[in-house]
Amino acid sequence: MKVKEALEYGRVSTGNSKMPGTTFAIDAFACVTGSKLAKIEGTPCASCYARKLQKLRPSVDAGWKANLAKWHASTPDAWSQSMAFQIKRYNVDGFHRWFDSGDLQSLAMLDAIVNVARMTPNVRHWLPTQERGIVAAWITHNGAFPDNLVVRVSASKIDGQRPNAPHASMVYTKAHGAPAGATACEARSRGNQCGPCRACWSPDVALIAYPKH
Repeated sequence: MKVKEALEYGRVSTGNSKMPGTTFAIDAFACVTGSKLAKIEGTPCASCYARKLQKLRPSVDAGWKANLAKWHASTPDAWSQSMAFQIKRYNVDGFHRWFDSGDLQSLAMLDAIVNVARMTPNVRHWLPTQERGIVAAWITHNGAFPDNLVVRVSASKIDGQRPNAPHASMVYTKAHGAPAGATACEARSRGNQCGPCRACWSPDVALIAYPKH
């Protein structure tokens, strides 16, 4: 596969300065569960940074919408091949994040991402999601995810209950504080950058807690 051919299925990005490695983003306004939560105060999605960015930057909006459109126009196998090709080509430090904007669209998309992880065994993948039903269905039918893929189910409410999943994340306020046993994100103290921390990608970290912005 050539780069030009791979980009016909969507673009893996190396432009996220807040975190290491490569990322993949789609239209945040197309989130299935997130679009419902965005209408409810007290949820992380109600103040979605990706939606704000899409409104402010037309080029970003167009790019993320194009990635989603190309997924819908592709076969899952061809899409997986393209994503794996780009990650192998552009990822230099072994870490990839799925959905710095947007979320899983279907069980077929999650299955395609799992195949990408299998094709890139030397890269650690992190996938945060509100689509707990899709995740549960995949596990029921297939068992455990590959060792290099951490799927973190996100809590639907700020200061809410920990999701019932092997790997999870949540947002907390200063008044409540990070829950006991959680690994608290320290990116804010580093100018909102991951720095040397790779906890989100670690299968050994069950719960990540992010302070509310």
